[in-house]
Amino acid sequence: WFPLAYQAVVLSVLVHVVWSICAVVIANVITTETRKQWLGYLAGCFLVAAPHASESGLGNVGNVKWPLLAALLVVSGSRSSIQRFPKSVALLAVTTGFTQPLTILCGIPLVVDVLRIRRFTREHLTLGLLLAGTISIQIAKVGIDSAASGQSTKVTAPWEGMGLFWWSGFVGPLGMSAACLALLLLRRAHVDLWWVAIKLSLAAGIVALASYQMGGIADRYFIVPMTLAVVALFVTVQQLFAHMPKWRMASTIALLIGLAIPTTKWFSSGPYLMTPPIWKSEVNQATQFCQANATAMVTVSSSVYGGNELACSYILRG
Repeated sequence: WFPLAYQAVVLSVLVHVVWSICAVVIANVITTETRKQWLGYLAGCFLVAAPHASESGLGNVGNVKWPLLAALLVVSGSRSSIQRFPKSVALLAVTTGFTQPLTILCGIPLVVDVLRIRRFTREHLTLGLLLAGTISIQIAKVGIDSAASGQSTKVTAPWEGMGLFWWSGFVGPLGMSAACLALLLLRRAHVDLWWVAIKLSLAAGIVALASYQMGGIADRYFIVPMTLAVVALFVTVQQLFAHMPKWRMASTIALLIGLAIPTTKWFSSGPYLMTPPIWKSEVNQATQFCQANATAMVTVSSSVYGGNELACSYILRG
């Protein structure tokens, strides 16, 4: 659809539009559930500003599945969103469902709701069938072993000198999820916001475990559980201190300061986006080579880590 020299720019814009839309979805859901617009804005920002997201997220079309999954999990935990926007939720579920098998975990909040109200609603049943349908199609295509095992090559054990960046992404979501669940169960409220916090916390912990099973210790697998865990933490604070505004404000400020430190330290566009090779220059060089070697193959580098081997006939088409 676009000239080869501009495909990297177009694709990067598309990727960031998807991230932005998912952030807006999360922001709207949290705003609706908490009735606090500022908290909704923060929740949306957590997705795009998570320090573990930058290296594997910015400009990476292969990882748009993560913001989609995060958005769908937040939506699945909101009964009001499922009831008010059934068509939009169904579209998000189908789109996310065809990106990865972990989408089936969006059924966790639905199960919690069914156990809570002791009946199936039409909206929950529809969403559940969509989740089951998309995972069934994936399993039929790649097989249950491939769908369940994830990456064939993965790092599953901490290594010597593993820094705070990796440790925080590895154990942070599980720790925050467990802390939120413990606090919420000790202070049972059974109001809607309490249930939202429970569902977010539970989803964060289970997704963290499933992500580890699928991909081991890798930054892209930290994105969803870290986002959900942080959002759950802030929603939990709002619920626990609902009648103590001073404590609620102090806790929120303390959490923001604590989260600002890793975000400031680790969130960067990554060296592969800041150093050569530049895609457009690579395409120009490949075009010059192919004009003299029309039947050859040539590698067009997209980063310092590798590139794509393309036929000169494809490059010369522009």
